Amino acid sequence: MKWKILIPVLIVTILVATKFVLWDFPVSNGKRVGNLTKISKKGKFLPTWEGTIDEGSGDILTSKFSVRNSELAQELYNYEGKEVILYYDEYILGWPRDTAYVVTEWKPKNFNSLRVTTSGDNALKLLSKTLFCSLLGSLINNEDLYQKVKAHVKENNLYLFNQFNECNN
Repeated sequence: MKWKILIPVLIVTILVATKFVLWDFPVSNGKRVGNLTKISKKGKFLPTWEGTIDEGSGDILTSKFSVRNSELAQELYNYEGKEVILYYDEYILGWPRDTAYVVTEWKPKNFNSLRVTTSGDNALKLLSKTLFCSLLGSLINNEDLYQKVKAHVKENNLYLFNQFNECNN
């Protein structure tokens, strides 16, 4: 009688421990920097977000990754085609994802490196930020419109929404 209870409990315990070690326990973590070339939602029964980052030299340094968090994946989706820094955890197995690399957070490359200089690129970034903040400032007289624009930007482009918050600092 003991064995009829003990064996199933032991099997379930081994299966849960195996699942934890193979799918939920990261074996390494790190970051990758490059051009976000693709991110898409794949699969009909177990849909997952899968992406590719080009770290330079075309296919030679192309890395594939997965994203568990849908909100994080949507942020990356809005930033496709630009340079990013991806922070990831690596697992032993990736199933149902395509890869064992799961992105946990990200940021645009050179996001905090805006300096006031006379060089063309940084001056253009500063001018763009100033114009964007001025546009937002012109909406402040109409609080309802301001809130609608803010909600729309938050829903459709999280990168611009972050810029929106930068203007308020």
